[in-house]
Amino acid sequence: MSNAKYVSVDGIGTHYLEAGDALRGARPTILLLHSAEFGGAAEITWAENINVLGQHYHVLAPDHLGFGRTEKLFDFGNQFERRIRHIKRFLEIMAVGPVHVMGSSMSGGLSLTVASRKQPDWPLRSVVCCSGGGDAPDNEARKVLNTFDGTKEHMRAIVDTMFVDPKWAADEDYITRRWELATLPGAWEATAAARFKAPFRDAARVRSERDHIPYSNIAVPTLVFAGKHDPLRLPGYTDGFVPQIPGAQLHVFENAGHMGNVECADEFNARTLAFLSAIDSE
Repeated sequence: MSNAKYVSVDGIGTHYLEAGDALRGARPTILLLHSAEFGGAAEITWAENINVLGQHYHVLAPDHLGFGRTEKLFDFGNQFERRIRHIKRFLEIMAVGPVHVMGSSMSGGLSLTVASRKQPDWPLRSVVCCSGGGDAPDNEARKVLNTFDGTKEHMRAIVDTMFVDPKWAADEDYITRRWELATLPGAWEATAAARFKAPFRDAARVRSERDHIPYSNIAVPTLVFAGKHDPLRLPGYTDGFVPQIPGAQLHVFENAGHMGNVECADEFNARTLAFLSAIDSE
């Protein structure tokens, strides 16, 4: 079973989940990185996966800076790079690597960015990207996610947007868990800060590395998951970047939206374990 712990990462109280403790050192470590919507956290994003993966691997799932139960900090100068450094130091302090990194949504793009660098910041063994990478249109669905007003009804609208099956939005306990994480002291502010755009900056002239990922540079085995009914992405968006990644595999969930690893957990777990087994048996 997974269990919650805290570690100081350069003075920052960092919350994480751990599973498969007995396999630490005997099997490679899986690093699970959560999505970044309001209420996003390791215990939400990976609830349906961490214990299954922990039966076969040592698994670590930290909360990013400002999210979940990690300290509510935000770097206005370069929050993207700060998140990468925070995870780098977390891995060093936990003394693990190389790791199979699995990123959901924002963290999927973050993981692909790190993997594409000439000298990746993290010790990567493979990358699994779920609903990340490629273009992210500024559409009505994204506006629902980005304008959380702190109410349970808005949290329900967020969940309804991300999932195909209405059972998730109808689950009062699930909505409450997400809402509680999204309304912890400082949580709304830290998450909302990433949406702030200075009116005097020309967005078209500011080159964002995550918007221009050199996918062809990725040298580790890569598996990309996408939901067929993901409203936060354009249909077929993976066609624009997956073919650029040498040897990359693509798996499309026929009955999922943005959170395929949750809606189609059995499918995700089985496909992921098969992917990792092929790598680790080489």
